[in-house]
Amino acid sequence: MLTRLTLLTIALLLAGCAASTTVRNMGSFDPSRDRDAVYVIPFDTTLVPQQFGEPIFNDFVDLLNARRKETKVSRFVILKEELKDVEPAWLVKQTYISGDIWGYVESSGCCSTEIKAKSRIYLYEPGSSTPALEVFVPVEDFFDHDRSDLAAVKTRLGKKLSHALVDAIIRKLKP
Repeated sequence: MLTRLTLLTIALLLAGCAASTTVRNMGSFDPSRDRDAVYVIPFDTTLVPQQFGEPIFNDFVDLLNARRKETKVSRFVILKEELKDVEPAWLVKQTYISGDIWGYVESSGCCSTEIKAKSRIYLYEPGSSTPALEVFVPVEDFFDHDRSDLAAVKTRLGKKLSHALVDAIIRKLKP
């Protein structure tokens, strides 16, 4: 019982010290402008398990489209081609989002595991090769092996990350 209380105390302390979402305006951005489409480039997932990174991206796009009526965006479209195959002259004329997930770490002990990951996304406006907006979201979770399993925690952490990214983007796109 004492071990569980100690683990719970540590988890609460870690949650209190956790970094939070950071949004930086890096250029001019007009949320009142009508946009037919905002293209979303699949996230770069360096050293991140595919079964963690891919669902986050899919959830991110689904959530963006579910909440698009809060903005002046008609649709969010996944850019299916590899970025290297996209004509740069076309891309620079579009509003698009790119991003990455990195820093994925699982630290397991005998009775508990801590999982961390970081994500950064960029929103580009037409005519600019530098982002107008940057969103940084670190997430972490700590769980007792007796109370949950790794797959469930990965899913929960992924949903937390995709929701935080979407919340930040939608807030900036609201007119």
